[in-house]
Amino acid sequence: MSAKHLSMLVCLVMLIPSFVQGEEKDPVIQTIEKALDEYKKNDFSNAASSLDYASQLIRQKKGEALSRMLPEPLTGWTADEGKSQVTTASLFGGGLTAEKTYTKETSVINISIVTDSPLMQSMVMIFSNPIFAASAGQFELINGYKGIVNFKNNGGDINIVINNRFLVTLKGQNVSREELMEYAKSIDLKSIAALP
Repeated sequence: MSAKHLSMLVCLVMLIPSFVQGEEKDPVIQTIEKALDEYKKNDFSNAASSLDYASQLIRQKKGEALSRMLPEPLTGWTADEGKSQVTTASLFGGGLTAEKTYTKETSVINISIVTDSPLMQSMVMIFSNPIFAASAGQFELINGYKGIVNFKNNGGDINIVINNRFLVTLKGQNVSREELMEYAKSIDLKSIAALP
């Protein structure tokens, strides 16, 4: 290898990190920087639109993190891919939801995690007021967090409020109370509580 080829190779190797860094730039940061440029040019409509888009990207990242908190199917069960969804204030009060459905023959359990929703205040009120809580079901401690269990015949639901920020809901059809509780206990509630 000639000295000329060696020096070209060294230059290319030195340039690779700058190309990689350029490719790895976070899309949220890029969008915010774009909004800042638009703002500086008094292009307020596009700046606001770019910031809205950046907010949506942030919620999407948060939704992906929330989806990862949904448990794997228990032995003998299967699960769908799971999904996360951001709803606007006009739909159910807005917020962020991640959910997954688990099935075993005719048994179905749906688990959802909701955050950033104004409807959380209603659930917090139910959990803190014994009169409301008694009509909603029976209190049970699940992995260190208060849950309300409402089970009749072959179906029911469990609601768990975490740090007044997250609502975990399990709904089961054609299931035993034990199966529903087993899924509730399989959720890493402490990791959910630690999410930003």
